[in-house]
Amino acid sequence: MNFALGMALALNLFALWLRMGRLDRRQLRTIIFVPVSCLLWLCHTFGWGVLGVLAFSAELIRQHDIRRDSDPKSWAHGWFKACIQAGLNCLPLALPMVMMVVWRSGDHVGGKTQDWFNWRWKMNWITMVLRDRWMTFDIASVTVLFVILFRGVRDQTIEYSRNLSLSALFLAIVYILLPRIVFGSAYADMRLAPFMLGIAVIALRPRHGLSLRGAAVLAVLGFAFFGVRLAGTTVSYLMYDRSYDQAIAAIDTVPERSRVVSFVGRRCRDDWAYSRLEHVPALLLERRLAFTNDQWSMAGAQLMTTHYPAAKGFAHDPSEIVSDIKCRGQFWRPIGVALQKFPRDAFDYVWLIHPPKFDSRLVRDLTLIRRDGTSLLYRVNRAAAARPAGTE
Repeated sequence: MNFALGMALALNLFALWLRMGRLDRRQLRTIIFVPVSCLLWLCHTFGWGVLGVLAFSAELIRQHDIRRDSDPKSWAHGWFKACIQAGLNCLPLALPMVMMVVWRSGDHVGGKTQDWFNWRWKMNWITMVLRDRWMTFDIASVTVLFVILFRGVRDQTIEYSRNLSLSALFLAIVYILLPRIVFGSAYADMRLAPFMLGIAVIALRPRHGLSLRGAAVLAVLGFAFFGVRLAGTTVSYLMYDRSYDQAIAAIDTVPERSRVVSFVGRRCRDDWAYSRLEHVPALLLERRLAFTNDQWSMAGAQLMTTHYPAAKGFAHDPSEIVSDIKCRGQFWRPIGVALQKFPRDAFDYVWLIHPPKFDSRLVRDLTLIRRDGTSLLYRVNRAAAARPAGTE
């Protein structure tokens, strides 16, 4: 949620940055963006970084055009001076850098930065920018976007804005250079892919001289694409909503401050349509103040850490994910192993959400108290939990 909010704020703040620069209100822009950039960084570091890239690219074009008009012969020198001035103009956005240095200097902060230039996944992320539920529909939609981008190069009725084109180019460079894991937070490069493509698409504009009818046709086609995607996403989210409602019905049954181990079923293969249920158990933390085993525990990735030694290997993500067999290259367990090995004395309840098929003998020491479709909620019997493992 904070990532989506951060990126939404970044795009709107970029529009404000452009507007104030066009009106030559740079002093007021400085006053506004010093505190606003800090708030954006607090919301999500990624949004602040993207705003910095977009603002610098816009200032670079603006400063280059100013120097080109005054000294059109000095091409290289003009770009160099434009870079310097663009960087100076973006200093109002730099204060969070100081806070980041202080944050990363703490003794408690860790987190690795790794998995550079993973080309296979970088290409996959681009094809998945509209990934939702129906693979054919989503891939076809991405193909339409790439056709539109190609038409921008060949078509005589539309052209690319130099400002936004440079912004898209800079985002593409950052996307290439960005590793998959930054400070322990995974999928850093993936987060940028849809926005990189989106900025490239909105960089397209009608050429001067295009008739009103031609512009109207382009607008109608754009709205048609948007309408089709919006309708598809609405239907898909309605289906997800029903799935969520069924899954979370058990939450009110769990007493406050309980200790719950959850197991959410998934397949080894990376299905295009995710169930999006892996972290539904986290709602227990928010609604019932209960402990759940699905929280991330990666150094440097989040402010909250999980510390529950009694849970042993079932304290944090990905212990909440289970499959029918052992998945190669994955850290989660088969459902049978998870049900057999989780420490009974460390938990009060076991929540199975759409689990794979399992041997019912593995839960004979648990009491089923609720069933919602294929999801099951068990209570751990204290007497059974006190017995040594392997005894009857």
